[in-house]
Amino acid sequence: MARNEKEESIHIGFKEAITLILPYFRKKLWEQTKAVIWIVLYLALFQLFILRIPIKEAGLITLGISAVILGLAFFLEGLFLGLMPLGEALGLRLPQKLGILSIILFSILMGVGATLAEPAIAILRACGSKVAPWDAPLLYFLLNEGSHYLYLSIAIGVGVSVVFGMLRFLFGFSLMRILVPTIVILLGVSIYAYFDENLKFISGLAWDSGAVTTGPVTVPLVVALGIGISKVAEKNDQSSAYGVVTLASLFPILSVFLVGMYFSGKLPKPMSEEVFFKQGIKLEEAKLLLGDSYKVSSTKEVLLPKKINPPELFKKAKENIFEAFELAIRAILPLSIFLILFLGLILKEKISYPEEVFLGIGFSIIGLSIFNFGIIFGLNKLGDQVGGKLPSTFRSIELIDSTKFIPNFNPKSVLKAVNEDGKEEKFFYLKERKSYTSIPYHEENWNQKNKIYEYVPIHGPIFGKEDNLLGYLVVLVFAFFLGYSATLAEPALSALGNTVEETTVGTFRKSLLIQSVAVGVGLGTLLGMLKILLEIPLVWIVVPIYLLLLVLNTFSKSEFIDIAWDSAGVTTGPITVPLIIAMGLGIGNQMGTVDGFGILAAASAFPILSVLIMGMIVENSRKLSLRDSELKEK
Repeated sequence: MARNEKEESIHIGFKEAITLILPYFRKKLWEQTKAVIWIVLYLALFQLFILRIPIKEAGLITLGISAVILGLAFFLEGLFLGLMPLGEALGLRLPQKLGILSIILFSILMGVGATLAEPAIAILRACGSKVAPWDAPLLYFLLNEGSHYLYLSIAIGVGVSVVFGMLRFLFGFSLMRILVPTIVILLGVSIYAYFDENLKFISGLAWDSGAVTTGPVTVPLVVALGIGISKVAEKNDQSSAYGVVTLASLFPILSVFLVGMYFSGKLPKPMSEEVFFKQGIKLEEAKLLLGDSYKVSSTKEVLLPKKINPPELFKKAKENIFEAFELAIRAILPLSIFLILFLGLILKEKISYPEEVFLGIGFSIIGLSIFNFGIIFGLNKLGDQVGGKLPSTFRSIELIDSTKFIPNFNPKSVLKAVNEDGKEEKFFYLKERKSYTSIPYHEENWNQKNKIYEYVPIHGPIFGKEDNLLGYLVVLVFAFFLGYSATLAEPALSALGNTVEETTVGTFRKSLLIQSVAVGVGLGTLLGMLKILLEIPLVWIVVPIYLLLLVLNTFSKSEFIDIAWDSAGVTTGPITVPLIIAMGLGIGNQMGTVDGFGILAAASAFPILSVLIMGMIVENSRKLSLRDSELKEK
């Protein structure tokens, strides 16, 4: 029977709309707060009560962390409403309307665009200032003047990964066919790099780049595209829905090594600071390495710090907000326009629910802007502070960020004392508020010209004598729990857990997967920390681990192999990456280590190991249960 009812649009006023949206937004905000707050509390309490050092710029860091929470809530909601539906729609239509060459071209462009939009890739830019050009010229170049080569190589690596991932979705071939030769090549290149003076310092960066790429933009977008293709592909099985994230974390490693090989011969080799400042490098090398600043950097210049007053701080914060917004626009808008134009002009398809998609893109831009600002002033600062102070558990360190510059210093105020060994030492009293503190006097810290004495406070060792074992142990335990708790905060891991529980019909529970991955990341972070403390070359860590993984693969079920390798990719997201990189570089600088990278690489490898082992246990339990059931039936 025909119905005469007319569709009626419902008008909702602004007040009613806010009343409807507010509870939903509050719920999303609370979810992000719960995810981030534990790791932040862990870091703050560790610094206050274990390291016994007050947190510098606590107010600014709190503001930054609040921005991270708010930014993530907006950004993830924007991805869910905007980019993911676009990715899935493209995945559904691509195999129906285009040939294989067009799909390959599209996959490369999308992989490149998604990688350049990754918030974590901007973290690498902040690391450039922590590397000295004379210690590791190639590493310095890739993080500073040549950073665009680094970003582009990572993006192209992801683009190639997406191509292989899409071909796997289309033809359903085993992940191992790509994985084994790729791992073998990567290990070979890493061993080659170990024997090259310049390349060995970018090994950590190259392996960490693989972890940086698999963030909140690339993973959902690529997976959505893959799911779309899987739905229409004939040669597809359930397990082939995984694997593309793994590939997206491996190919960028190779591409960064290749770029490093190209520039290695054009840049000077590592040298001492004295040789570097005495024109130890050629003019062409200086131009390439230092860019426009090469003319003014030929002599070492010490600049006294300038106090920043509140108006200048506000101006600086405003500039950073605009920069964060500009970065977000550049990241999200070109990618969104590309996807929309491709869907409309090439595939001749209309966007389903365009209002939601455009709202989602808007949310993504707002969210990424706030998140970028929060990373600079929140997680990055906190991770850097804790990392820089960690060695004080076993060694006395200089608290550079607490340096005091005492103006109008008069050397006549210096006194003498005798230490326990009978040696004479000089000191003076400094009055701060109502108390007097004795400060050791070192003649080299007094600038006679400016009449300023520079005092750098010394802290530690907290747990005994210099290089005591307990202090090292505290650092390693800290690293384990940092990796463990940061992983639990990652939004992508929960989503992967849901998918795995569904596809394994409850055999591999979500909580079991999350705990396996978190323990794996914790152990990997611990080993990465050990690498920095003992200056172990990264190749000594990655080669044995990946060879072991390849052996374990032969004893594992293909379903669990795919899950295990993808787990490594989703763990290194927007929370883990800035914290671990900042901490690694902070402790590396304090220990005098040139290359503070590599922790992420270790943190990515161990979850594969833990999930593979857990998968073998789960499979064994399933077989035992089936055998018991069969025996009972008999």
